[in-house]
Amino acid sequence: MKIPARLFTVVTIAAITLATTLLPFHAQADTAPPMGGEGAKGNYPVPVSEQPVVEETPAQPAPAQPAPINQEKINVAAPAPQSQPLPSTPFNTLAADEISKINAATEVIQEITGIPEGISPELLRNAYGIVIIPGTIKLGFFFGGQYGSGIAMTRGEDGMWSNPSFVYLAGGSFGLQFGAVSSDIILVFKTRKSVMGLAKGNFTLGGDAAAAAGPVGRRAVAATDWQLKAEIYSYARSRGLFAGISLDGSVLAIDTNANENFYARPEISANEIFGAPPSASPAVENLKNFLNKSASVPLMR
Repeated sequence: MKIPARLFTVVTIAAITLATTLLPFHAQADTAPPMGGEGAKGNYPVPVSEQPVVEETPAQPAPAQPAPINQEKINVAAPAPQSQPLPSTPFNTLAADEISKINAATEVIQEITGIPEGISPELLRNAYGIVIIPGTIKLGFFFGGQYGSGIAMTRGEDGMWSNPSFVYLAGGSFGLQFGAVSSDIILVFKTRKSVMGLAKGNFTLGGDAAAAAGPVGRRAVAATDWQLKAEIYSYARSRGLFAGISLDGSVLAIDTNANENFYARPEISANEIFGAPPSASPAVENLKNFLNKSASVPLMR
C-alpha cells in the first residue's frame, strides 16, 4: 500500500510530538520508589503524616477571685483582748449561820435607812466603818447582860466597803431591872483609829474608844454632838422604836470561829478580811451594793 508523502509527514510529526510529551511522565514513573506490600522489590517506608486528634473539652469557668481584704478594717474591727477577771475571796457555801447573819444585817440597815427617823445619810457618807448586830438579847433580873453577834465592815480610801468580818457584842450591868428585850444594834465608826482598834481583836466601848448615843433623823448633823469626842455612834431599835443608846462598858470582839467557817480558811484575821478582794458571796454583794449606794460620796478626810 502506498502512503501519500503528505500523510506520512503529518503522522510522523504527530508521533514525535506525542512521544516528546509522554517521555517525562514515563521517566518519573520509573524513578518512583515501589509501594510496600507483597511482590514489591525492596522496602521503602513511606512517611505518613498523622494529623493530631484534638478533643474538644467544655470550657471550665474561671475560679472566682476573692475580694481584696482591707487590712485596715480588720485591724479596727479586731476585738480587744479580754482582761482576766479579778480574783475574788472564796467563801463556804455551807456556812448557813454566817450567811443568815449577813442577810439579817442587810435587812436591818435597809429598814433603818428607809425611815425618816433613821440614820442620817450624811453620817454614812463620812463613816469609816459600821457594825450591824441584829437581834441582840438583853436580859435583866437585878443583874443584867446582853449578847449578840453580827458583822463589821470598813470603808477604804476609795469609798468602797470591805468584806464583812463577824463580831459579837457582850456586856453586863447592875441595877433595878427586870425582863428581856431584843434589839438591833448599829455602831457607826467616825474615825480611822476606832476602825483599827476593832481590827486588832476586841475593845471596850467607852474605854478603848469613846462612844455616844447617836443622833437620829435625816437632818441630824453627826458632827455637832455635845461631846465632840465621840469616835463611835451607837443606835438600837427595839419594839419599833429607833434611837441612840449608850453601850459604855460593852465589849466588841472579832468572832474568829465564824470568820474561819465562812471564809473556809483557818486563822484568818480581820485585817486580812478587810483588805481582801471582794467576796463572791451573793449575800455579801447584796449588802455591799446597798451600802455603796447609800454612801456614794467618797471620804473627804
